[in-house]
Amino acid sequence: MRNREKWVADTLVELADTLVPALDPANYWLCVADRYTQLIASSSVHLTAAGDRHVVVDTDERLETPPLGELFAEEGPGVESEVSGKPVVNVSLDEATSRWSRFAPAALSLGYRSVHAFPFSRREDALGAVTILTTESTPLPPTELSIASALADVATIAMLNHRTIDGLTTTSRQLQGALSSRVIIEQAKGLLSARLEVSAEGAFRVLRRYARSHNMRIGDLSERLMSRRLTVADLIPHGDDLTPAASPSAARRHFRARPAANN
Repeated sequence: MRNREKWVADTLVELADTLVPALDPANYWLCVADRYTQLIASSSVHLTAAGDRHVVVDTDERLETPPLGELFAEEGPGVESEVSGKPVVNVSLDEATSRWSRFAPAALSLGYRSVHAFPFSRREDALGAVTILTTESTPLPPTELSIASALADVATIAMLNHRTIDGLTTTSRQLQGALSSRVIIEQAKGLLSARLEVSAEGAFRVLRRYARSHNMRIGDLSERLMSRRLTVADLIPHGDDLTPAASPSAARRHFRARPAANN
């Protein structure tokens, strides 16, 4: 890598940019795994991340080969790192057969010599871990370990931020939808109340009765009424005794118009 500083800066900015509505978590974690293969020479990466759906990324077909492919979720550095929330670095697989009795021999049989793992965790939030297997036995220098750890931290923070923003956006849409529905219902109640000369409560009963009998939501019914896809007359069953005289105001007008009785 000719310009390590520029690569690190560009990668950190790229991984931090998750505040976009169309972000695909699977593609994001695939990018994270790819950056680890660029950072650490002769490496293969296995990455797991939780979210709305569980994501698993393998950058080498050998990592999917049994029995190794079946062991990542059961033992090994990735499991240890995810549980402890701490990195596992510069572990020689030749010396780890007692530590990981199945994982280490399986990795050695595929030509790997050393392994590292970094957690995707931040305080009480844990998303997963990345396991990096290399065919080299030389330990990674502190600089590369620091960069690898920083990539994991940035990816974790970025995806937690994305999850938060996504949740807030969803809540905002739900609240906006509820508010819009409430407004249209109030408009429909006002229309019915004026046309039928009934109270607001009476108008709402008309809406509710029609909605129930036609298996509709009151908000959808109100929207149809206000957009003139339904008329007030459509909401009143044939023969229903819902006359203006049924409302208090109409009753008062009828009483005032009644002639006085002769003594």
